[in-house]
Amino acid sequence: MRLIMLLTLATTAIVFLSGCCVKFSNLTPGDTYNVGDTITTSKANIVVEQFQWPNGTWTSSGTAKVDDRNYGQGAGNDLNANNVNLNFQFDYPVDRITFKFGELGGNNNIRVNGAFQNVGNLVDLNGNTIGGVQITVNANQQGNNWYGTMELEGTINEFAIGGQELWLDDVCPES
Repeated sequence: MRLIMLLTLATTAIVFLSGCCVKFSNLTPGDTYNVGDTITTSKANIVVEQFQWPNGTWTSSGTAKVDDRNYGQGAGNDLNANNVNLNFQFDYPVDRITFKFGELGGNNNIRVNGAFQNVGNLVDLNGNTIGGVQITVNANQQGNNWYGTMELEGTINEFAIGGQELWLDDVCPES
């Protein structure tokens, strides 16, 4: 009986620690996705969407690319949003989303519950509310680059994010 309890506890801990995070480890470095494509991972589908530059112009010529450079500073492969937005298709609603990022230049887009923002740096969103959801950004600057984590907290029914030179990893929704 004690062994069964220990095995159950160990299994629960493994499931809890692995969570339902999108880590891109099941994708192949070098794989490239265009606007209109859907990236299928073990944890979610991600629709690649058009991106808005700082001057308000929309582009559909960007790509999302899987790489292993670890700019997102997460667990394995990153997903690089290069002039695209990534619309995460989770089982909504969720109460919280966290992710790691590396921001190496250009502007960024974020859409939460239909509310859209176009910002120079993700750290500029710290303390803001978008679509009724509180945003917290913890990041460190290294040269012109930012590395950190973002947390969205509140009732989230839709989430998309992208950048000109943005790497993401460990995107974790929680209910």
